[in-house]
Amino acid sequence: MHPCRPGLYVVPNLPKDQTNGPFLLSGGEYTEPINLIPAKRPRRQDWDGELYENGSFYIGTRDLILKENSTQGRKVAYFEMEPEHSVDIDVDIDWPVAEERVLRFGYFGRGVSLMFCRVSRCLTDGRVFLSASGEDIVSIQTKDTTGLRMLQNDGVEVVLLISNEDPVTQSMAEKLKKVMGCEVMDVGDDPLRDVQLVVEKKRLDWKDVAYMGNDRADAACLNLAGLSGVPADAPRDAADAAKYTCHQAAGTGAVREFAEHVLLQKEKAKTQMKQDRIDRKNF
Repeated sequence: MHPCRPGLYVVPNLPKDQTNGPFLLSGGEYTEPINLIPAKRPRRQDWDGELYENGSFYIGTRDLILKENSTQGRKVAYFEMEPEHSVDIDVDIDWPVAEERVLRFGYFGRGVSLMFCRVSRCLTDGRVFLSASGEDIVSIQTKDTTGLRMLQNDGVEVVLLISNEDPVTQSMAEKLKKVMGCEVMDVGDDPLRDVQLVVEKKRLDWKDVAYMGNDRADAACLNLAGLSGVPADAPRDAADAAKYTCHQAAGTGAVREFAEHVLLQKEKAKTQMKQDRIDRKNF
């Protein structure tokens, strides 16, 4: 069964007293509506047709509600929602399922256009190598830098975050700018303060932002971002705040994995907008 906008179901041979006339769909097929007469609307649990209403939203005119005592009627169409965006909450045990859907898929408008990524313990694995010459060395996985470039090629602005507590990444700032072609920004003990200024300056909502972190200090940003992720080895405080937990650990491909997740969600958002335009044109 698939969720849909309330008011229209694809069913054959309905009794005429339960219908309000046939509707022509965009593909040229006729379908019979049911559930337009409030007194005869079956419970969702009792309906075993192909589509069922999930009650996500209702659209009706003032006269329809006041004069006909109905939330549905007149010109009606249906919109089929993807299963991950429609969860029935009938009993307490349904809440964890709904929460997991939100954490896994996220919800945002036109898609992410800005991503913040911690360098230490996201782009790097947190280890520091001591060379014979006395220089401190860190390594960055090329698949992670490729993932960030994939985001940039798709129109997502990437901002790398470094901290005064990470002297090695501080010394790497200029090289990171040159290699990655993106901004490298210092953040303090509370990253939200610094990141919020950038979000406001670019006139974005948090739903348009992706954030990848790996520390308790990142929790507030992870909570606010439309899409947020942490590596597999993130501490619990950060993992609980993130909407996506990578299978890969920091410095071993986690950034690439999260970048692919962001691109997948962007593509789904684009597809949905395209479908919305088609539906409005045909309605």
